[in-house]
Amino acid sequence: MRMVEAFHTCHGRKLFSKYSLKGTPSVIFIAGLGDSSESWDVVQDRISRITSTFSYDRVGVGRSEAAPLPRTCLDLVQELSELLSSIPMEPPYILVGHSFGGLVARLFASRYPAMVSGIVLIDAAHEYKELAYEKILPEKLISVNRAYLENPMLNREKIDKLRSYKEVVDHSRQSNIPLSIITSGLPDGGDRDDGNDDNDGDDGEWPQQEILQMEQRLQAGFKRLSTVSKIRVAGRSGHYVHHDEPEIVIEEIINMLKGMEL
Repeated sequence: MRMVEAFHTCHGRKLFSKYSLKGTPSVIFIAGLGDSSESWDVVQDRISRITSTFSYDRVGVGRSEAAPLPRTCLDLVQELSELLSSIPMEPPYILVGHSFGGLVARLFASRYPAMVSGIVLIDAAHEYKELAYEKILPEKLISVNRAYLENPMLNREKIDKLRSYKEVVDHSRQSNIPLSIITSGLPDGGDRDDGNDDNDGDDGEWPQQEILQMEQRLQAGFKRLSTVSKIRVAGRSGHYVHHDEPEIVIEEIINMLKGMEL
């Protein structure tokens, strides 16, 4: 297996990607807000021994050039589609999305269902999750949480979350694409959103256990997105399951690949 590092121009901006070619399905790794392709190193290296893999830095992240802001989830999907067409990475794709990357994976699969043969969601963000949080947050944190939902300049990639959530909801439909949902089993510091600069770190005010339980309920709801879905709790992991228990993510991807051989 040889990993190729390359830059390709999408919409006039240079984007960095890292990929290996070893047959299909190709496994596409989509990071959470503010995370680069390096977030996938351990898992990508292992899966690259089995099949083709791809990870990349979104605009303004890692080694990729910046772009006019703010942007939406649909912008990210179009960017990924164009980037994949620039390299010899053949479909079908298994999309592996972490946190906000799960929303990108879902929207990509909704727009290009014929190109997607499987989806793995890793502690994936639920649309409008900030509104769900308001049911459990103390009064003094609700305005902070709402500002993070409504103001794109407060997250690491300056993503317009309200427009992005609407895009995902508008395109959402049940499919028969195999879906594996991995949710964390341990509470994190901050508000469990890897894109929130302002609320990272636990100051003792965020109700972490209640947020974990809320996240698990929201993510369990993803099962409705596919007629072939399952959920697994990573009991020793916080939000970054692919760092805390990479073997679980690797196992789910391998099981999905094996299922496609039947």
